[in-house]
Amino acid sequence: MTQDKDLFEIDDDEVTEWFDSEDETSTDPIPEEVSLETKYSESQLRVVRTSMDFTLYHLKQSLEDREYINASPKYQRRHRWDIKKRSQLIESFLMNIPVPSVFLFENDYNQYEIMDGRQRIDTLRSFMNNEFPLKNLEFWKELEGLRFYDLPTVIQRGLSRRTINAIVLLAETTKEDSTGVDIRKILFKRLNTGGVQLNPQELRNALYPGEFNDLIGELSRYDTFTKIWKIPPYTEGEEAEPSDELLKNSLYKSMADCELVLRFFGIQRLIATNLGGSLRSILDKTSKAFQFIKEEEKENLAKEFKSSIDGLYEIFGELTFRIPSTGKLSRPMYDAFMVAYSLIDTNMLKNRQDINSILADIDAHSKEYEILIGKGNTADSIRDRVNFAQEILIAE
Repeated sequence: MTQDKDLFEIDDDEVTEWFDSEDETSTDPIPEEVSLETKYSESQLRVVRTSMDFTLYHLKQSLEDREYINASPKYQRRHRWDIKKRSQLIESFLMNIPVPSVFLFENDYNQYEIMDGRQRIDTLRSFMNNEFPLKNLEFWKELEGLRFYDLPTVIQRGLSRRTINAIVLLAETTKEDSTGVDIRKILFKRLNTGGVQLNPQELRNALYPGEFNDLIGELSRYDTFTKIWKIPPYTEGEEAEPSDELLKNSLYKSMADCELVLRFFGIQRLIATNLGGSLRSILDKTSKAFQFIKEEEKENLAKEFKSSIDGLYEIFGELTFRIPSTGKLSRPMYDAFMVAYSLIDTNMLKNRQDINSILADIDAHSKEYEILIGKGNTADSIRDRVNFAQEILIAE
């Protein structure tokens, strides 16, 4: 089947629509009405903060001591500044132009993690470690192509003495206030870099680090998964230096690939435990519930995900999760068939030809088509979708 490239790949607009749709059919309880005065007096978050100035030399030393400032790459967004933007930040410091403050969160006393400003901090650390040359400078054109160690000694020293301000949210800031609001979640969500707020999966990545979050990232780079979703395959060393092609991929750079993996486990849990609420809240609760899973459980979850996606690829091949009438990749189909496959006895599968024939024969205007490929995100519509996928897969 020959298709245009746009048909095979998910673009930025579609990813944004995915995230926006998660709360459209929320059944979460509606809060009781209160007066504006009461709401204002009760909604003031207990945020304790201070401010400190780091010299760039001190900042570099602090980052190398991970017990002091944690800048783990596992935590950061997948957006990465290009070399021009990185170079212009260094040029701003050389010219003594004020740079916006970064935000740190004090996890424990005198131990910090970066909440906002990671790209600035990573750029400063990277340049002072001699990791990239300056490019496309506007004022200091004489330094074009030079790395930190190539600079005249007086400029190296001057740059090392420059300062960047950090606003520090202290450990006294409680994680949950008297109303049950998770302050840390609010802070992560509202703080942003360059005016771009964290999307729901980036927020989960920030709030729930641990074995399960690591597993989500690992499975998002599994070969069969990347092949189906048209994401550049895993390459050795990409954790430190991902390719430009990978960073431009809409699913990868937004962490929507990680959310696709999470949906498998979240929807499994929805069906097994009769969860309700919006899909977003189900995914949030799954990330939190599984955050600190044991190694054995992590291995079992990985095996279950891989066997499901490999099994479906054996059945559908290049048409896996594609709408029969258009060839377009479908997230609802992915949800339905992945979870359905994981729940059935594979000895009861119809043969490959019959399954593909049944799927191809579903009329685009039928009720069955709407169940399987529609955009309904309620718990009931998701259950119906999984049940119908099971009917397609299992021999009578």
